[in-house]
Amino acid sequence: MKRIGVLTSGGDAPGMNAAINGIVDEARKHNIEVRGYLEGYAGLIANDYIELTPEVVKPHHHVGGTFLGTSRSEEFKKAEVQAGVAKQLKQDNVDGLVVIGGDGSYHGAYSLSKLGIQTIGIPGTIDNDIPLTELTLGFKTAIRNVVETVDIIMQSASSHKHLYGIEVMGRRAGDLARWTGRALDADGIIAEPGDFDVNLVKETIEKSQAMNKRYQLFIIAEGVMSAQEFKEVVERETGYPIHPLLLGHIQRGGNPVAEDRILGLDFGEHAVALLREGKTERCTAVIDNKVTDVSFEETFALIEK
Repeated sequence: MKRIGVLTSGGDAPGMNAAINGIVDEARKHNIEVRGYLEGYAGLIANDYIELTPEVVKPHHHVGGTFLGTSRSEEFKKAEVQAGVAKQLKQDNVDGLVVIGGDGSYHGAYSLSKLGIQTIGIPGTIDNDIPLTELTLGFKTAIRNVVETVDIIMQSASSHKHLYGIEVMGRRAGDLARWTGRALDADGIIAEPGDFDVNLVKETIEKSQAMNKRYQLFIIAEGVMSAQEFKEVVERETGYPIHPLLLGHIQRGGNPVAEDRILGLDFGEHAVALLREGKTERCTAVIDNKVTDVSFEETFALIEK
């Protein structure tokens, strides 16, 4: 194996740069060149890349986001485009490809593997919504971002005795809501549809106020309902005024916490090891607190259920 490629795709996640660093470090030990394709699959289609060396990647290891850039490419879903990319990779003697992203990014990698390109996925998403891994890159940093931001907001909420419904990211998964809600000692955590009961919300508010707590906080997973929907239902049914808040992209930003930096390095190193072993259609994962790997097909089967 002489040359491999890497790209970041879909939503950015803190720790992606650390994973790229891990890939380059491990590849360098075995005299493998690394190409970094720019702007996700768009760069792969355009054959737009930079050579990745320690001098290029080391300054970005601790930085959030992805210095390679990222995007969501509808164009890459076309069979003829995938075939063209596979042909170009073979002509350029790119022996393997590491794709860092979520389940949509995995599907793109899987398509290339069916065209004869060795592909490995790394789960990079703050949502922690990839099956068969206990952690995804960026999740721990997103928890920090939410907790630190809401801590600041609750200082004002306490001054005014406000009630807040705060919506966090997560797509279909409620992990970010669960973890941050616990860390913040929220009055209510709405992480899945069955968690929302307006009568229970009313009862919770009354009990909290009876304890003389100066603010009430509900953390809401975006996949269940929006903060605005929460406000409308609760105000209509209970009369309590709710301050709705959508945290937005602040959850994705900031430099990665130590756990995400280390996980990125571990995932990157493991991905290169898998390529060197001739493995394909695999994705790195954390199981029982250890870095390992599972197949794309196993992962897809659980995503689609």
